[in-house]
Amino acid sequence: MNIKTILSKPIPVVWYRFKQLLKLKYYYKTQFWSKVEIQVANKISNTKTYTTKSNLFHSDFKGYSETKQDLNTITLKNANGILKGTISVFDVAYQFKFPLQWNIDWRANETWENKYFKGYSFYKPNKEKEFDVKFPWELSRLSFLIIVARAYLISNEQKYLDFLYTILKSWKEENPIAHAVNWYPMEVAVRTVNLIQLRELLLLVPKADKTINLLNEVLLLQGIFLWRTVEYTDVRGNHYTANLTALLLLGKTFKGFYKEANQWYNYAINKTEKEFHLQFLKDGVNFEKSIPYHRLVVELFFTSFLVMQRSDIKLNQETLAIFKNTSNFIKGVTKPNLSTPIIGDNDSASVFQNDNVSLNNHSNMLQLASLFLKDESLNISDELYHSSVEFFGVNTINSSVNEEAFKLNYFEKGGFISAKTKSDYFITDYGEVGMNGKGGHGHNDLFSFELMLDNQDIIVDPGCYTYTGNLELKNEMKSSLYHNGLVVDNTEIASQIGEWGISNIAIPKKVSCIIKENKVLISGEHNGYERLQRPVKHKRTFTLAKDFSEIHCEDEVLCDSKHKITRTLHFAEATEILIKDNTVEIINNGKRYNIVFDSSTTLKVDTYFLSRNYGYKINARKIVAITNVENTELLSFKIKSVNL
Repeated sequence: MNIKTILSKPIPVVWYRFKQLLKLKYYYKTQFWSKVEIQVANKISNTKTYTTKSNLFHSDFKGYSETKQDLNTITLKNANGILKGTISVFDVAYQFKFPLQWNIDWRANETWENKYFKGYSFYKPNKEKEFDVKFPWELSRLSFLIIVARAYLISNEQKYLDFLYTILKSWKEENPIAHAVNWYPMEVAVRTVNLIQLRELLLLVPKADKTINLLNEVLLLQGIFLWRTVEYTDVRGNHYTANLTALLLLGKTFKGFYKEANQWYNYAINKTEKEFHLQFLKDGVNFEKSIPYHRLVVELFFTSFLVMQRSDIKLNQETLAIFKNTSNFIKGVTKPNLSTPIIGDNDSASVFQNDNVSLNNHSNMLQLASLFLKDESLNISDELYHSSVEFFGVNTINSSVNEEAFKLNYFEKGGFISAKTKSDYFITDYGEVGMNGKGGHGHNDLFSFELMLDNQDIIVDPGCYTYTGNLELKNEMKSSLYHNGLVVDNTEIASQIGEWGISNIAIPKKVSCIIKENKVLISGEHNGYERLQRPVKHKRTFTLAKDFSEIHCEDEVLCDSKHKITRTLHFAEATEILIKDNTVEIINNGKRYNIVFDSSTTLKVDTYFLSRNYGYKINARKIVAITNVENTELLSFKIKSVNL
């Protein structure tokens, strides 16, 4: 954060960040970082192996001897692949050579030379190649080491323990504290949560003292750095949450060994529960208005709450009630195939990503929540996950609860409405821009929607391909035209501000969700286009048959002058599209559907980039529907299934 940004904040935040900035300059000039690195190394080497646990893992967890054999088989297979250099990053398996290079985006062969962490700048427009710092960051989160540690617990083969020591030693040597691209507070925090899990596993096995000592050293350096770089500001989000979780785990673990760790622990304990209530609405929706980030922040608060409870810190009943709502939201937006829509930004982040599920499957977090809250209704998977075994010491899980024939979920404060059967799914965003009106990880997707029919994605949110890799494409994928909504005169529903912000001018109003005998009516309006020189008011209404045989969308455009109205529908990658007059015929996995538009609209097929995970994109097709209006008009389209 630079001086200009700092000065734009409230006085207490300005003072906090100004002091932090001065201290960081002082640490740099006095070589504090290199000195503390030596001090920590000496303390570790001159002390008996420190083995106090964090309370994250359950006391009954002793290993995997009683766990399902297929779970162990998958673990050993994945671990052996990792030893051969096959490491998954953002759900894509890459082949690496050892020793690993920690400061390179291997896809674009772009290197960040080691220097003081405050000297890096990641936002470069108009790059010749799409290099992205999040790739070395993700590799340096070291999550893949958890799989190898599990393999050591299962097999007791020395090769796994040797590998862990080699990788940790390599990372430490190539990333001197505060002087490499991987020293960024958020990255330090997530890496810490992963390494604490790794440490808990190694504390269960013999002959691991050498690796545990190295791990203790690495973790203490994470804490020393993070304590001096906490991402505190006026409106705090997932970064600050990750900071708190990491400091809590580090403090709990090392407060009996390293004096400063007591400050880390007390700070996190004092802030965590209060921060939870600032970041989640009463109905459980995270205020950043991104479904992937919602999952990440729930994971982080769950980690903190679990350790707090096991440390005899009682949580407020309202906290537990809202936490249950956060889990109900995940369940409510999950599709019948257990994937989730990618609404808002998605950097594919998760701290429990080694449960053999895709990053867009959040069912492992729901299983953890069901065990934490002792509420079986939250579990939607029949599979037992590693994280459940480790955190709760269980070796079996109750079968998931069967969904109702039709289920409607209305998260009124969060602004999401979903409906689903056992094979069909619909979701729409009727909420404000997110992060208390700042935008953050939300998109310009007001009144956009997703649709699944017959267990196949039909209309999808295009997702979020990249952040720093291609700023122009990032902003385009965040824009109104990159969603399934309505745009007036090619103007954003609300103006984008800088790299992350969206102006808070498209306020949803008169939102209603009414369920009738055989259908659901969802409607709302916004004033985003009333700022135009020739104002326009937009109202969108969905009429959804409970059996999903028909979905009707009406857009009422209220104006008294000429405007170009553009509606877009983005289709899943496997969808075939054919236009006949005002009808779109689509075929998906052998199923045929018709979308019939009003007669005054012109239709064309175009292409777009669909991103299922961060750093991944594929060409897909969309329908662009253009209507020229001169005064108030009712536009519509109707989606129906057609038998082949």
